Amino acid sequence: MRAGVGISGEPDAATAGRAAAKAAAAGLESVDGALLFAGPGYGDDISLLLDAAVATLGTDALVGASSHGVLAGGQEHEEETAVAVLAWSGLESVPFLVADPSGDEAAACEEIAMRLGGTPRPEDLVVILPDPRNFDAEVFLPELAAAVAPAQVVGAGSGDPLSDEPLQWVGRNIASGGVAGVVLRPRRRPRIAVTQACRPVTELLTVTRARGHWVLELDGRPALDVFREVARGPLAEDLDRAAAFILAALPSDPRAERLEPASYLVRHVVGFEPNENAFALPVALETGDRMGLALREPESAREDLKAALQRIGGGDPVLGLYFNCCARGAGFFGVPGLEAAYLENAFRKTPIAGMFGSCEIGPIGGRPELLTYTGVLALIDG
Repeated sequence: MRAGVGISGEPDAATAGRAAAKAAAAGLESVDGALLFAGPGYGDDISLLLDAAVATLGTDALVGASSHGVLAGGQEHEEETAVAVLAWSGLESVPFLVADPSGDEAAACEEIAMRLGGTPRPEDLVVILPDPRNFDAEVFLPELAAAVAPAQVVGAGSGDPLSDEPLQWVGRNIASGGVAGVVLRPRRRPRIAVTQACRPVTELLTVTRARGHWVLELDGRPALDVFREVARGPLAEDLDRAAAFILAALPSDPRAERLEPASYLVRHVVGFEPNENAFALPVALETGDRMGLALREPESAREDLKAALQRIGGGDPVLGLYFNCCARGAGFFGVPGLEAAYLENAFRKTPIAGMFGSCEIGPIGGRPELLTYTGVLALIDG
């Protein structure tokens, strides 16, 4: 099993597709499958890009999606024309493209499970690239987990901030509103790590009063008072601005006593009601549920990335995938290419490619979850 990676920032679609594919295929006798991530700006020329890549790779087993940016080979290109290609040989892989999963998620997930070609194994990895506009994660992900267990699931939401038309593809077949992906069947269980951009700033608190999406009390205190205490200073007076930095941390295990790394989901506070001293979340909580508050900041994110790379272990994996949040990157860290550089430093001999997505998908508490402000790294060993 071997793999290669290529990246091109050429503005001409065909040139970029050809260059990235050529670099990825160099050293491979043949290409059994590939992933291609395209940054924004190619517009209607995506078909030219894919034509060039397919012709260069010599296979139409090419899976991918449009994105907010791409990374590969120690480089990051955000919100600009760029293409990253990861190609492999000697790795069993089956691509799929579900045109419209909405309304019949169970059937769509069974269709994906059929690509496994047999009983799912712990060594299997299912990569999905959904259109977030047409993707009900609360329905789709549990259905997919049940259909492919004990296989693992990773991925990212497609996106294009310039044309506003997220695209997904397999070979030359392009869709919008669907789910593209590939089933990978390596011999060894993939290693997966999730890194988060937030650090908990409270202990786990008990919801002592709630109404639907509104959290009214935490540990017997008015919920908004707790939020303001965490915000402090000017942020406590500007709640809408505070909500960009202070998020709800929801543990994956209701029995958890603390918020451990990669053990919780973060969700935005989506509304405030000062008259009731309450705030609202996009998910409904009930009395007795636990939650904390977390602060989104680059220093903590950098340290968490270092810790995640230590947790996942070293060595020389055959290939790696990195799905990153579009709200991370240079605008968040204050320096371009930080995460790609960390990956390159940790795995110098491993071809790694990925994309900046509108959301991320990775395991929290042993289940695939819709994630935000995270990076999801998957490594496949020989």
